[in-house]
Amino acid sequence: MSEELENKDELKEEEESVIEESSEELEEDERLSSRKKKTESRRRQAFISILLVVGILVVVNIIALQVFFRWDLTPNKIYTLSDASKSIVSKLDDKLVVKAYFTENLPAPYNNNRRYLQELLDDYRNASNGKISYEIISPSNETELENEAQKYGIQPVQVQTVQNDRAEALKAYMGMVLLYGGKQEAIPFVSSTENLEYDITGVINRLTQAELKKVGVMTGASMPGVEKISKVNQYLSKFYNVTNIDASKNNPIPADVKTLIVFSPKAAPQQNQMMQQQAPPEVVPENLKFAIDQYIMGGGRVIFLLNKVNVSSQQQFQIAQVTQTGLEDMLESYGAKINNTIIIDKECAFVSVPVQQGPIQMYTQIPFPYYPKILNINKEIPSFAAIGQVFLGFTSDLDLNAAGPKGVKVMPLLTTSPKTGVNTDFAVVQATGKMLPDSMFKAKDLPVGAIYDGVFQSFYKGKQIPLDTTAGSNPAPTSVKETSPSTKIVLLGNGDFAQDDFRGPDENLLFFANTIDYMTDDAGLSMIRMKDANPKPLSAIEDSTKSLVKYGMLVGPPLLVLVYGLMRWRKKKAARG
Repeated sequence: MSEELENKDELKEEEESVIEESSEELEEDERLSSRKKKTESRRRQAFISILLVVGILVVVNIIALQVFFRWDLTPNKIYTLSDASKSIVSKLDDKLVVKAYFTENLPAPYNNNRRYLQELLDDYRNASNGKISYEIISPSNETELENEAQKYGIQPVQVQTVQNDRAEALKAYMGMVLLYGGKQEAIPFVSSTENLEYDITGVINRLTQAELKKVGVMTGASMPGVEKISKVNQYLSKFYNVTNIDASKNNPIPADVKTLIVFSPKAAPQQNQMMQQQAPPEVVPENLKFAIDQYIMGGGRVIFLLNKVNVSSQQQFQIAQVTQTGLEDMLESYGAKINNTIIIDKECAFVSVPVQQGPIQMYTQIPFPYYPKILNINKEIPSFAAIGQVFLGFTSDLDLNAAGPKGVKVMPLLTTSPKTGVNTDFAVVQATGKMLPDSMFKAKDLPVGAIYDGVFQSFYKGKQIPLDTTAGSNPAPTSVKETSPSTKIVLLGNGDFAQDDFRGPDENLLFFANTIDYMTDDAGLSMIRMKDANPKPLSAIEDSTKSLVKYGMLVGPPLLVLVYGLMRWRKKKAARG
């Protein structure tokens, strides 16, 4: 009996075990089925997502073919067509064709130049309302296309490339020609993307304008002419006809001159071991002053660049002495007064001086406070917003208070640093390599350039008309224009910085060119020119701040490590307690 009961219990346990195994198998099947469904669902979702992404990309590309968009995050917007360029091409009266002869598959960086050029020409085409068309042609190894390129003045150049571990010279074409209204002009070689927009817009401007705006440079009485500003004229000639103006023999300044540049007289420079020196200059004669005055009275705009400091050599040192240009009294009658000063600035340029090292003569760079580095430029005027610095030679400051009584508005353009010194009449100049003591820099923020805007009264009102009595002179004017319409004058306390023989940075030339743009109402051209300008210099900081940063960097890191170690030690000590 007991054996039967035991057998029943065993059978019951076996049945329960089978039931449990069956239920576990069912649960496992359900889990597998659920996983399979989830996997299939994920696959469907992934497939649908891929289809959606592909669909979106297709739609975006279709839209992109119709609508051009670029997000330019560069500070000077170098990948965005300037407003001035857009304005010029939007006014085209006829079709303009651009043929770019550019060899394919060139090595870096020339391959990037081709891509940049294509994007830039796309921008021109989009801004021209359909008036500009272009094609990029690869003429290499095709005689007919090569002859066509050379007919336009585009010659092949040799480009170094490396193929199969060997350096080879590759013949390449990298130029373009613009055709408009039966005229043509080529850019024979596109060596880089720098200033490419400025060059192209300049060519378009010359092709489409019947006559370029005229900028005059006053000559006579040893005043420097166009030949002395050939470097800056490379920028100006793309948009202006820059020409010398001879107002001798009672000739008036032509009314079609949009802006007149007046340098003070300057004798031929003589070379000294330390720097250039100048012989005593002439003064501007009254008949030339009268011509300038009457040009202003007719509404003309003038940029005066005056050098009032003459430097002469005296053995081991030099004497800088204030002189007269002959223009001071006329300018002061307009409210533009330049002081008889020689400015020094602790924020200055460095000059090279010879140093004897035994039998070898070497050159070293030393600070020279008589060459102020102007960082405070009026950035509220768009033409000067991107200018970082301007170096002046021996310069004088301006008295802006003289403008008020004349009813003329004045805006400072260039201002010295907070540590400026003033010498009156003369100064002894020595390039010793040591900065002058702080006691010599007691002034601050002195204007050395300004813009005067308003109605000016003639300096010759109620005076006898000065005449040029040399043989062959024209008849003298019989009347004086006494009042001008609203116009502008720019006065700068130094004129050397704009001339070829002054060894300053390119920004000197850009500043001068932009000043002419501003005075000729072409401020937009300045924005094109400044797109590829050098980075702005770092802001000046006090000597005390420099010392604080220097010693902070020396002491700070070890101090931080020490503090961190103490904190870890205290934490471990507290944990043991």
